[in-house]
Amino acid sequence: MTDRPWKLVLLLAGIFAAGVVTGGFVTVRFGRQFLARAHVPMEQWGPNRLKLLTDRLALTPEQQEKLGPIIKRDADELAKVRNSSMTELRRIMDQMDHDIAQVLTPEQKEKFEKLSRELRERFPRLRERLNGGPRGPRDHPPGDAPPPPPGPPPDKPAGT
Repeated sequence: MTDRPWKLVLLLAGIFAAGVVTGGFVTVRFGRQFLARAHVPMEQWGPNRLKLLTDRLALTPEQQEKLGPIIKRDADELAKVRNSSMTELRRIMDQMDHDIAQVLTPEQKEKFEKLSRELRERFPRLRERLNGGPRGPRDHPPGDAPPPPPGPPPDKPAGT
C-alpha cells in the first residue's frame, strides 16, 4: 500500500514527459510554417491585404480599384514608420554599446567589440529571413548607413 503513491507519481510524470516531447515535436514541425506566414515582407503586405478584403468581403472590381491606392498609400506609410523605428533602434543600441564599453576593462572591451560585431553580422541575416528575401531599398533610407562599431562617439574622446 505504501508503494502505490510512487506508482501514481511515476505515471503522472511519464504522462507529463510524453506531453512535453509531443509538444516539442509539434512546435518544431509547425512553428516554422507559422513564422513563415506571420512575417510577410512589406512589399507583399498591401496586395495580400487587398486579396484578403476581396475574398472576405466579396469586393467588386470597382471597389478593388478604389481600395488599391488607399492600401498602397498606407502600406508605404507603414514602411516609413518601420524604417524610422529601425533607425531609432540602431541609435539606442549604439548608445547602449558605448555606455557598456565605458564600464569594461580593456580586455573586456576587446571581447565586447568582437561580440558586438558578431551580433551585428547576424542581424541582417535574421532580418532577411523575416522579410522573406534580401534587403531592398526600403530597408536603407537615403543616407542610412550600418551602425558604427562600439566605442566612444567620434565627438567624444575615449574615457570621458
